[in-house]
Amino acid sequence: MTKQLVAIGVPSGDFVQTDFAMALAMMCMNPGAEIALLNARSSLIAVGRNQCAGGAQIIKATHLLFLDSDMVFPPDTLARLLAHDKDIVGATYSKRMPPFHPLTITEAGEHAHVTAGLQKVRLLPTGCMLIRMSVFDALTKPYFNTAVEGEQLRGEDYYFCEKARTAGFDIWCDGDLSTQIGHSGQRIYRIADAPAQ
Repeated sequence: MTKQLVAIGVPSGDFVQTDFAMALAMMCMNPGAEIALLNARSSLIAVGRNQCAGGAQIIKATHLLFLDSDMVFPPDTLARLLAHDKDIVGATYSKRMPPFHPLTITEAGEHAHVTAGLQKVRLLPTGCMLIRMSVFDALTKPYFNTAVEGEQLRGEDYYFCEKARTAGFDIWCDGDLSTQIGHSGQRIYRIADAPAQ
């Protein structure tokens, strides 16, 4: 069996959230593979993702696991995703603002609640996504980019998924893992939130 080296790519700003840092530390205690941590700091997420992919290529990683700094996940996340032996596999989660729909898109173009098993999907967010490095060998740069469609901005993760699908790769969503990860957000608390006395 070929030795696996997984680059864990964390695109971020200047800071990461405490819950993310703790989840990453717990996962790295027993990752199930040799790992290397990559952090790409940029105000543009697409730039950070491309830098992580480039760093993974430089160190000759076999896989790149994207974990966004606003995610929480179980300690066995990497081991579970590797066990699927897929070119592209990850977990889905919801938006952090209304409407709180899941960010996975089915083959039919609908938002998908994938909560069990492994399901092939059309688009998957990259906040928790494992990519075999050979996928990047088949794609042209940039791997991640934003695009404007009408009045909508299309995210770099969907851009990557469409590019990978055009190159013949399938996108897989782990429903069981999706029920165990979280997408951290901020909330403004007001006096009205306090219980009445």
